[in-house]
Amino acid sequence: MPTPSLIRDRRARTRALVLIGLLKLSVVVAIVAAAYRNSWITVAALAVTAGVELLTPHLSPFAIGAMRRVNAGRPARSALQLVPVAMLAATTLSHSLFVATAAVGAGIVGLALGAEAGRVVVTRVRRLPLVTRNIDLGDFDVPAPPPALAMDPRGLDALAVLVAAVGVALARDSSNQAAYVVSALVLAALITAAPVVALAWQLLALYRAKLRTHLTEAATTAIEALAPEVVLYYAATPEETYQVRMWLEPLAKLNRRVVLVLRSQAVFDALSDVSLPVICSPYNGTIASLPLPTRVAALFVTHSGNNLSMIRRPESRTAFIGHGDSDKPDSVNPFARVYDEIWVAGPLGRRRYVQANIGIREAAIIEIGRPQITAPIAPPPDPPVVVYAPTWEGWGDDPHHSSLGNIGVELIERLLAVDGITVRYRAHPLTGRRDRALRAAHQRILQLVGQVPPHEPLTETFNRSTGLVGDVSSVINEYLPFDRPYAVVDTRGLGHDEFTRRFPSTAGGFVLGPDLDGLDEFVAALRGGTDSSRTRRRELLRDTLGDPATSQQRFADAITGLLG
Repeated sequence: MPTPSLIRDRRARTRALVLIGLLKLSVVVAIVAAAYRNSWITVAALAVTAGVELLTPHLSPFAIGAMRRVNAGRPARSALQLVPVAMLAATTLSHSLFVATAAVGAGIVGLALGAEAGRVVVTRVRRLPLVTRNIDLGDFDVPAPPPALAMDPRGLDALAVLVAAVGVALARDSSNQAAYVVSALVLAALITAAPVVALAWQLLALYRAKLRTHLTEAATTAIEALAPEVVLYYAATPEETYQVRMWLEPLAKLNRRVVLVLRSQAVFDALSDVSLPVICSPYNGTIASLPLPTRVAALFVTHSGNNLSMIRRPESRTAFIGHGDSDKPDSVNPFARVYDEIWVAGPLGRRRYVQANIGIREAAIIEIGRPQITAPIAPPPDPPVVVYAPTWEGWGDDPHHSSLGNIGVELIERLLAVDGITVRYRAHPLTGRRDRALRAAHQRILQLVGQVPPHEPLTETFNRSTGLVGDVSSVINEYLPFDRPYAVVDTRGLGHDEFTRRFPSTAGGFVLGPDLDGLDEFVAALRGGTDSSRTRRRELLRDTLGDPATSQQRFADAITGLLG
């Protein structure tokens, strides 16, 4: 079963091509019919055109954007759709009525241009430099938006063209041509002018409101009153918001004033359920001018060039807290040199940075444990439940970054063939983003077993498992406190000793070969047989995560130290 995003993309492209094709075909038919002086076929073709124009913004915004990119925006399409109307008028109406029709047609195109420009201006003026949530901005308010038909006219000018065409067609066989033509032209002009009037009224209201001035005053007052001590900063995409969510509960437990700073409206919308105070702005200048206290702890969950707008503030004492320790190369990114401190879970994370020799001072590496792992640990289910939780393909081209494309489907099929074993599949949120092979494997596994609900907390997934199969990622590290068998697939074929040496966090689990050699031993351990990995797994827990019982306090102490 294809992923929702893939389905949406494919359907969006198909829908856009169909709608654009219908528009082109209907206009061609209208022009040909007008050339043959067939009024009602012209009207019928333009009716199809108007219907498609009215529906396109709702059915396929992608089609609207595609036509604009090739300079076929609404005004250009209006001009083209008026051609068959002008052709009919030239061959069926008196000279004066033809001139009037041509003049109104030119007016329709002009009004369409005015509406297009007005929508752009209104959108930009209403786009505030800063939006907030759970922060009291006093009496600051934004004027109500213009009517939806003004901001998204859905081809009202195409409807005006159709009305004009109907008037010309009715006038052709009438002794009172003027009555039909003038009535149609007046109605067409009113239809086209209505959005322009609404947009002009909105711009006047926005000018009087002085939005940016009042917002700056209100936001400055509110943020100064909040006086945040801790900033959780996030500048990535909506698909990666799991990196933020994992830190919300530990932050909420602090006796500190915390604010979440975001850099895109899409992420702001994706995190609409967050109860912390939230500030969002895409502008570096706005972030640079936030009225922060003289010392604030700025925490970063991912590396991004946009992090610099907060890092460079003199009030900021910065720490990279990441979104999970692992043996992936990305866990020792040289970008980390820009932060005052690097927070890791345990001694293994410290050694990882030191051994990478990328210029990180050992004194800057702080072990805080993993404060997210706080849920009570339930007894493992019986009959056994295996969770397959591969990582995604990553930003590079390493074919072994994820096991999903290599052995994922075969693994699921072999586990399903074992009597009494239930399989749950927890895909990484970015699975298949770059690699078609992984998308295909992901789709096949969804057909076989479905997927863990995307918002199910990781600790709940772990509690509902008897064992885990994963990749070199933070998932296997965070499974250690549950003291259950886990397996990692050595798709490179390095062999047990070399694989565990290169990736120390795998040493507490079963290492499966590229042909899934060792899977039977893992399954036997799930069923209560010999678990040869148990002793090493328990030793690895302290090395990887420290003492889970003290993680929240160590997290709080690290923030105190950063503010000190």
